[in-house]
Amino acid sequence: MHSARRASGLFNVSDDEPAPPQDVVRFAADLLRLPAPPEIPFAEAVKDLSPMAASFYADCRRAGNERIKRELGIRLALSDLSGGLRALAAADK
Repeated sequence: MHSARRASGLFNVSDDEPAPPQDVVRFAADLLRLPAPPEIPFAEAVKDLSPMAASFYADCRRAGNERIKRELGIRLALSDLSGGLRALAAADK
């Protein structure tokens, strides 16, 4: 039986191994046996991004999940990028 826990504030939800977006895209492309899109330098890409997207990618940080595990007692079933994306790919088949 699980006991209820109370917490307040904001929580980051991420796996145990936060990665930059390009690593996620590259791994997903490899998993699907597709070529990864070419990486474009930020200074070039920002010209075609909305102000909101440009702000997001300029300030893109890796989120940690220590607080959800500590305060909420969360135990992740799939705790890393590769396991999560492999599970998604398997569920899609």
